[in-house]
Amino acid sequence: MSLPLEREQIQHLTEELEVIIAAHLAWFKQLNRTLVCGGSINRTDLAEDAHLRSPFGQWYHSRDPHPLGENADFQDLGITQQAMHAAARLALLEVMDQRRPGAALYDQCIDLALRLNTTLRRIQLETIGELLTTDSLTGCASRRGMLNRLREEQERAMRIQRPCCLCLLDFDRFKRINDELGHPAGDAVLRQGMKFVTGSLRKYDSIYRYGGEEFLVCLPGNPMKDAALVVERIREGLEHLPIRLPSGETCHVTASFGLAELDQRRPVEESIAWADMALIRAKENGRNRVEIWTGG
Repeated sequence: MSLPLEREQIQHLTEELEVIIAAHLAWFKQLNRTLVCGGSINRTDLAEDAHLRSPFGQWYHSRDPHPLGENADFQDLGITQQAMHAAARLALLEVMDQRRPGAALYDQCIDLALRLNTTLRRIQLETIGELLTTDSLTGCASRRGMLNRLREEQERAMRIQRPCCLCLLDFDRFKRINDELGHPAGDAVLRQGMKFVTGSLRKYDSIYRYGGEEFLVCLPGNPMKDAALVVERIREGLEHLPIRLPSGETCHVTASFGLAELDQRRPVEESIAWADMALIRAKENGRNRVEIWTGG
């Protein structure tokens, strides 16, 4: 799962999922008690649109588009939940008529409710995984799992015979910012600067916090000429971006960029090293510039 959300939004989503899982289990417990022991029936569960009225249904249909809307498990949730409420309605109607639901109908209710819970838990774990692989300061992906994802991009590039480029970005004179303005100012530079960079990329590009003030950008499907234009636009935009500091003042920063094509037949680490060498060259040639690795 890859969510186009900031870290705080992902955190909020994991909390929502915990609440919804608890609400579903409470509903499931009440339904099972009614089917087994009899007693009062929740009239809402008898409505044909009960799946929309339940706490889960209200959460599931509350946002359009939902942040999880493209997830296959999330899409299956809606189908499972509607079928579950339809089966529960039939079983409760049997109880109202002083009859016990048949074993097949009872099993259907239980199986669908358990399937819904299992799918919710799986989505929750995947969402928590997003937190573990997301840098808490910038919202970029962390290095955890980076190489595996880059290898997947490499395999895709080979399969569809399209180039893919890697770019290493490093903020210029970042230590001076921390030393002269303080670490909160440095954090503001990274947070706001990378928000701008991320917003300048396509949804299928990826960006990782490689270490400190250094970030790695993956640009699939872009030949070197096009990738260089994209990176140059980012460099220029970043140079003119006003960074608001905790003191209320603003400052401007620059960054240097090293660009290399992801070789489809060599280890990913080698292509990263080439981008790193191009970045070193950009630093040596005056900073605030884009250098392309040409093998020399």
